Amino acid sequence: MDELVRVPEPGAGIDEISAFAHTYDGYALHEVHPAPTARDEWNRSATIGDDVDTLRACLFFEARANRFGGGFGRFERDPFILALIARIRELSGGSVPRKP
Repeated sequence: MDELVRVPEPGAGIDEISAFAHTYDGYALHEVHPAPTARDEWNRSATIGDDVDTLRACLFFEARANRFGGGFGRFERDPFILALIARIRELSGGSVPRKP
């Protein structure tokens, strides 16, 4: 049985969000980085999709970009990041399988 991990609650800090993002290995599970397209769509229409794996991949790649970009922004307050987490929580019921 897959290990389940809890989706962060509203108000979670950067450490909790980053730890959650890294429970999904976007490098191994996606050939194409989906976050730029998803972020563009969200910026245009405030829609975010309904595929939990794609949403988790977006969160993973956004977390990696934040880390390697120096982490100077307020990652845990970015509206797109918050929308990803909220949608993952909504679709999953609050927990998802770890996907290494």
